[in-house]
Amino acid sequence: MSDQVPEHLLPQQVVQVRPARVTDAYGSETWDYEGGATRTPITGWIQQDSRARAAADGRDQQTEGWLLITNHQDTGPLDQYEWQGLTFETNGPPNPVFTPRGLHHREVALVIYTG
Repeated sequence: MSDQVPEHLLPQQVVQVRPARVTDAYGSETWDYEGGATRTPITGWIQQDSRARAAADGRDQQTEGWLLITNHQDTGPLDQYEWQGLTFETNGPPNPVFTPRGLHHREVALVIYTG
């Protein structure tokens, strides 16, 4: 019996983007999700959990909530995830899921803002 989600239930190929800390032209530290970032292929299950449209200040903004389920244990609150041409931001700290046998998998709340 495995202590993780069986791999055949995590069929989606996702790229985890871990940003690099860099200093910008003004001397401030910021996060680089492009050239300095580390990209790690992982497997998981991604599903859309919610979507909302809010018109405010003349904007037509849509917020989509997604969930990533993965056995990949190295997940962080600043990570982004790329899947099928979409880039997701992590929405809060990743949630470790435990069973009586110990750590089972991670659930990462994701968000996309458009508009």
